[in-house]
Amino acid sequence: MFRGAWPVALAILALVLGACHSRRIPDDDARGGRGIEARDGGFVLSGDVLADGRGSVLGALEGKIPGLRVRRNVRGCPEVNMRQQTSFLGTVAPGVYVDGILSADTCILDSLRSHDVGSVEVYPQGFTRRSGYATHAHGLILVFMREPSRARPDTLAGRGA
Repeated sequence: MFRGAWPVALAILALVLGACHSRRIPDDDARGGRGIEARDGGFVLSGDVLADGRGSVLGALEGKIPGLRVRRNVRGCPEVNMRQQTSFLGTVAPGVYVDGILSADTCILDSLRSHDVGSVEVYPQGFTRRSGYATHAHGLILVFMREPSRARPDTLAGRGA
């Protein structure tokens, strides 16, 4: 009796996973280019979405990525949380890469100006198909600058820790 149910269950699972993989975030892309796209389990922001930000990359991300929460601190780096996970020491930050270089903390997202950035890819599940990026248990944020030399190595080292 259950022998025939397994292929049906697997077919339904494949359809559900396929639908999740190809979904699009409602945006104005067809009507003027807001620039938010769901792709490969993540979100890609570019164009007008980054220009609409409050000056920084983090300001451009706020309110546009489902589940992304930002808490700004008086001292230190902003707390960025994508998966509602906390540890015994507080919230945990996602891995942040700027032009392929791993940043030490989330301060870089507040210091980079959104108009200097070409695109931002956000992966809440912490992995990407792009080669050269390690998985991260608390999500990934990949920032690609318009000009690769705009992100100074001293800002990538971190300032809040």
